[in-house]
Amino acid sequence: MTDAVDVVIIGAGHNGMAAAGYLSRAGKSVVVVERMAKVGGMTSAGYMIPEAPQHLVTPCAVELLFARGSGIIEDLDLVKHGLRTVDPDPTYAYLHPDGSSIALFRDPRQTAEDISRLNRNDGKAYLEFMKCLDAMMDIGFPMMMAEPGKPDARNMSKMIGNAIRNVKLKDQLIAISKGTADQVACERFEHPASIGLLLGIAAGAGPVDDDGNAAAYMILAVTHRLGTGKPIGSLQAFADAMAASITASGAKIELNAGVDEIIVDDGTAKGVRLKDGRIIRAKMVIATCDPRTAMALTTPGGVERMLMKRIEHAPANRSNAAPFLANIAMNKPLTLKKHREMRHDDADLDKAVGLIGTPDEVREAFAFARRGDIPKRHAVSVTPLSNSDPTQAPPGQSLAYVYLPAMAVDAREGWSPALKDQTMSTIIDHVSEYYDGFDGEIGRFVETARDREVRLNVTNGCVTHVDFGALRAGLHRPASGFGGPKPIFPGFLMGGAGSHPGGGVSGIAGRIAADRAIRALKKMK
Repeated sequence: MTDAVDVVIIGAGHNGMAAAGYLSRAGKSVVVVERMAKVGGMTSAGYMIPEAPQHLVTPCAVELLFARGSGIIEDLDLVKHGLRTVDPDPTYAYLHPDGSSIALFRDPRQTAEDISRLNRNDGKAYLEFMKCLDAMMDIGFPMMMAEPGKPDARNMSKMIGNAIRNVKLKDQLIAISKGTADQVACERFEHPASIGLLLGIAAGAGPVDDDGNAAAYMILAVTHRLGTGKPIGSLQAFADAMAASITASGAKIELNAGVDEIIVDDGTAKGVRLKDGRIIRAKMVIATCDPRTAMALTTPGGVERMLMKRIEHAPANRSNAAPFLANIAMNKPLTLKKHREMRHDDADLDKAVGLIGTPDEVREAFAFARRGDIPKRHAVSVTPLSNSDPTQAPPGQSLAYVYLPAMAVDAREGWSPALKDQTMSTIIDHVSEYYDGFDGEIGRFVETARDREVRLNVTNGCVTHVDFGALRAGLHRPASGFGGPKPIFPGFLMGGAGSHPGGGVSGIAGRIAADRAIRALKKMK
């Protein structure tokens, strides 16, 4: 048993370390416990392909899109601690089967001009759409930054002011925030390439036919305004910079320290018992692992039964559709075949994230996943990591991050090694219609949702911990009664993606948990 600390944080992912950084800077004693041998959680990376030991595998996220606007980079002095980023422009490119393409540039007008080459009406429609998405970002970002149920005056003022300035767009904003991504794309655009671009972007947030999923289009506004921010050295470099920052400010990180129990005594969290038997006593416990996993760790009978059952029903990949990821190491460069040659400009699409999948292929990907089936044509994005950051592969070789937003969590016949190989064969065949280089494969890292569940101890391998949706946001995330400004029960807070007020890697959930912990500790005094 250790001396009591102010806060023990479960998980050294980016939200756990964000919470530790803000708490330690406020003078609190903090210990972060992490079951893995390194920091990062879903933002970790490593050399995970035996046949390609010099290719740096990123198993989950690859961008710092939302962290660019959350303040975490500045607040925790991450540049001082080694963080460097690169921003390819264009950031994304939709690749149509006929060789035409649409590049998503930092400049929305340049993007609209690119769309206009295929359909003039769609180019005009994109600029009109961006007016709505800019307004959505102006209103939504302060909402994300504020605590659900306890917005601060600064963010509340921004929200109200931006809402008033954009009052003429109210009906359009409501339609976008409540509609399906597919519906909104088809309403506003005509050409299948334009619709394909939008569905390829929105699919990363979940099924494109779910009500409320169209809110994911705010990513377009964020990308235009902030850029994606790919860390040099992968997201592990981001995680390492966070670790260096928080230890410099006094926080302690314990690795290989899995939690066996969140100790709850007399209805109050008192600390954690680690798998090696050690007990860390604390005034507050912040869990940044997924909510269902966290609540399952609490002392049996220590938490009200209704709360336990409510969180058990929080949806995690409920539709059976989840990201399927692969990192493919190649002994030759990765380049586009014909799409770059058919461009009218000098845009370097070889550094952009290539979005592959017609509108029908995106729709079918989710339909197949729901049934537990595996399609032969895919909705997929290809990020040529080593093209924008050569440190991630040896000279003359390449590394591709291949992301499929919709693949079955549980395949009809089960995810056997043979089925994974068969699935990868169809994926390679599909992306090879667009890229040269995959025939030089020397090794791969492949992860289904079930593989991710085992590796990261996350329910159903859900990268967002809890499914996004209009009815599961703010005070209602991850479940009704869990998202408010007060601890769920005394001494216990959630601060991971399950309590996240928005999408992507931002650290906002960790900062909010830290703010709540500081208030709770003040009351204890």
